Amino acid sequence: METPVRVAELGHVSLYVRDLDAARHFYHDVLGLMDAGTGKGGRILFFSTGVHHHDLSCELARTAGPGPPPGAPGLYHIAFAVGRTSDDLDRARRWVEAHGLARFGETDNSFSIRDPDGNQIELYVDSTLSRQIAKTPRARAKTTAPKAGR
Repeated sequence: METPVRVAELGHVSLYVRDLDAARHFYHDVLGLMDAGTGKGGRILFFSTGVHHHDLSCELARTAGPGPPPGAPGLYHIAFAVGRTSDDLDRARRWVEAHGLARFGETDNSFSIRDPDGNQIELYVDSTLSRQIAKTPRARAKTTAPKAGR
């Protein structure tokens, strides 16, 4: 009997957006994701947290109109880690407020905002994040790889 597929990690999230410039401003200028280029003749923007070529893509929507209503099947939210401490979260709160974004759904470790298309974006802190990153093969390879020139 064959073994089931085992997903190793999330590759990326793709969104349809109404306005590429607004998406670029939000995801690059406000959230600080790296601009990783474009595709399909400029109809897609790619953004990276620094791990993959892109963790998020935003493609210009082909139809007008609103997305699904809240609570309907489909995307609920995208969560981005913004650090490990309450100070990191407070810094993120101040930053989004300075950019005129309303926070909602706050917990001790997170809050949410909306992107220009109304998608819920959760910003959170996770004290276990540094321990998890240190366990990834890429991080282990960086710490165990011989230094150049030795």
